[in-house]
Formats: sequence, structure tokens, C-alpha cells
Amino acid sequence: MSVQELKERYVYAVSRLLPHKMRSDISAELDTLIEDMLEERCRDRPAEEKDLRVILAELGSPSEMANHYSPDKDKCLIGPPYFSAYKYVLRIVFWAVAGGMLLAGGITIVMDNWQKTKFFYEYLLDAAGWLGSMIMGLVFAFGFVTLLFAFFQRKGISLEEINGSWENLPPVPEKQERISKGETIAGICLSIAFLIVFLVIPRILCVIVDQGGQKVSIPLLDTRVVRSVWFLLVGVVIFGVGRDLFGYFEGRYTRRLAVVTGIADILGFICFFFFLNTPGLVNPELIPAVGHLFQEKDIFLTKLITGFPGVFLLVIALIMILDFGTTLYKALKYDRNGC
Repeated sequence: MSVQELKERYVYAVSRLLPHKMRSDISAELDTLIEDMLEERCRDRPAEEKDLRVILAELGSPSEMANHYSPDKDKCLIGPPYFSAYKYVLRIVFWAVAGGMLLAGGITIVMDNWQKTKFFYEYLLDAAGWLGSMIMGLVFAFGFVTLLFAFFQRKGISLEEINGSWENLPPVPEKQERISKGETIAGICLSIAFLIVFLVIPRILCVIVDQGGQKVSIPLLDTRVVRSVWFLLVGVVIFGVGRDLFGYFEGRYTRRLAVVTGIADILGFICFFFFLNTPGLVNPELIPAVGHLFQEKDIFLTKLITGFPGVFLLVIALIMILDFGTTLYKALKYDRNGC
């Protein structure tokens, strides 16, 4: 093979791995570089194939040389300084998703098998379905966390705002000031369980009535309507998980955490408000079933069950107020340096 042909092959192999608009300029530059290296090596004698092979070995393989010229050479999906944080968050979210699905799965098993007798193979099918849901949930968690940190990497969002730079390191918190990994996992676990209960198995929220001597469960919510506004439930969970993860990286109760908690709770409450006020959310079979069950003997209990969305919204509001109030109290008590 001639020196010219080998050089052309190498230049082509490199240029074809680069963006089209760069190929012409890079090919000319690389051709000139190789010629200069050959001239320096051979001096006054004609260049031979073995001389060119030595030079190409120094330059590296076509993929290595293309990476040298590539505008994306310093870019990766998730790299420093995000990778360590990515692994921590992924580990937390994996445990939380697994815990949330175990909790929801336990509730489902109890509700589905309440006063029922099944064949052995039916239990195996239930276990297989639960295992499949677990795998899908973990895959979703992996994808969500990976995309989130890939976005941070792509946009160059600094984590020093949370972790602190070496010039402005946060103080070492006392034990009572710290936010443990267990607290974070528990919070995310409850958020995931909430999503599964409402979105995947809303039928477990039900009233058990006696119809002709047989126990029948009447769901509180219309499953079709619930799943038509799934994005509102996902929004509640995203804000809750985001708040918990921020608290974990903050590592202690601070006024900044209190602000994030307040904003996340408000946005989560707004999503849940619109969800519970979705037209047709309450199962139309619920009101006559409850009326038949109590036969107007307990009007308060009847209104409590049939007015489930309003009651539940009030409970959620109280929980979020308590959550924010607790965080704010601890922030004011322990955050001596302020924001």
C-alpha cells in the first residue's frame, strides 16, 4: 500500500466520525499535520509505509483522533462533579421505590385476599404481577434520576449551591440538626406508596358493604377518571421527592431548606387540589351504596365518606402545614448562619 493511500484512508476514517460541517477543515488540517510529521521524520529521504505507520501509531486510532477534534470530547452523560451525587441519589431512590412498592403491595395483598380463598396458582400470578411492577418501578426510578443528572451535566448546573464550596463550607451540624438518609428514604417511600395507591391500585380505597349476604367493595374513586389526570399525581410526588432529596443534600435544617419545603408543599398541594376537584372523580356507585349501608342513621358518617375529596384535601393540607411548620421551627432554631 502506498504512503498516499494509507494517509488518505486514515484521514477519511477520522473525518467520517466527525460532524459533517467539520470534515473538510479537519481533513485538511490532519493531512498537513501528517505531512509535517513525515518530513520531520524522513528528512531528505523519501517516506515509506513503515514511517507513516509509526506516525499514525503516535497519533492514535481513528476514533481517538476523532475524539480529539470532536466538540463533544469533554461531554458525557453523567461525569464529575455529578457522578458521586448521582450514585447517592440513585441508591436512595432505589431503596425508597422498593420500600414504597412493598408497602403498597402489602396493602394490595390484604385487600385483594380479604375474605377470599384463591388457588395456589392465583397467588403465584399475584406474586409475578407484583414482581413485574417492582421491576418497572425500579427501571422508571433509574431513568428519572439518570435523566435529571444528565440535565444537570448538560446545563452545567453547579452543586456547590447545595454542598458549599471550599471557600464557604457549612458548619458541622449537631446530631439533632442533621437530616439522615433514613428520613429521606422514609419520605420518598411514602411518596411512592401514595402514587401507587392512587394511580395503580385506587380500588383499595373502598367501602365494604353487604349485598345479599355477600361482602362487596365499592371503590371511593372512579379509576378511569383517576388515571386520566395521572400527571397531577405525578406532580405531587415529584415535588415531594424533590423536597426530600434537597433536604438530604442540605444535610441539616436550614432556612433555605424551609423555603424549598414551603414552595414544594404549596406546589404539591395545588396539584392535589386540582386532582381532588376533577369532575367525576368520586365513584357514582358510592353514594347509593353508603346510603343503603347506613340507611340515614348516621348522616355525619355518610357525608364524611361521600365527601371524601374535601375531607382528604383537608387532611393533606394539615399534614403539609405540619411538615412546613416543623421544618421552619428547626431551621430557625438550628440555622445560626441564616441562608
